[in-house]
Amino acid sequence: MGGVDVYDQLRLQTYSLLTSTKFKKYYKSLFLGVVDLGLNQLLQLKLEDFGDVVATPPPSGQKRKRPQLQLTPAVEQSNDWVIVTGVQKRRQRLCKVCALLRADCKKISFATTFFCKRCSIDDAKCWLCNTIRRQYKGVAKTCFEIWHDDFDCGQNLPATLGKRVVLRRPGKKAGAHKKTRRKLELREGER
Repeated sequence: MGGVDVYDQLRLQTYSLLTSTKFKKYYKSLFLGVVDLGLNQLLQLKLEDFGDVVATPPPSGQKRKRPQLQLTPAVEQSNDWVIVTGVQKRRQRLCKVCALLRADCKKISFATTFFCKRCSIDDAKCWLCNTIRRQYKGVAKTCFEIWHDDFDCGQNLPATLGKRVVLRRPGKKAGAHKKTRRKLELREGER
């Protein structure tokens, strides 16, 4: 008795998928026949069939690896420029941590040109000071370190602060860096 005869006997049993259902579309019963054939083949396998199988060695670590995504917070300086009394300067925004930790509500928090790229959402940037200005829990830290280490990127704000952080998009006056008169004169001198 060959394999075809064994399959025919198994196919005619009561637990066969082919005999348990009827379909109007031919391809559905064809698919169930293939599944039924696979199940019957699996039932016929024995432990001796896997005696000569050898485990493959783990891959070596010398393959080219994909560069990792930047999971650590990264400080970047903004590219928004403004002209103040005829001088071009970077636009400064108020620091989020300074605004949270200021003791006097009338006191203005420090201005900064730095933001965290990871904590920012599209155009709404998370502005943070990059210089040590505060003592938090007895340790001198930058606002950037306080935001990421102590506040977990704004997820674990202390309840004593009683405030929430809102990231806002830049205003309409935010502009690109314009060429200064000196740069224009140097360009004309090169020609």
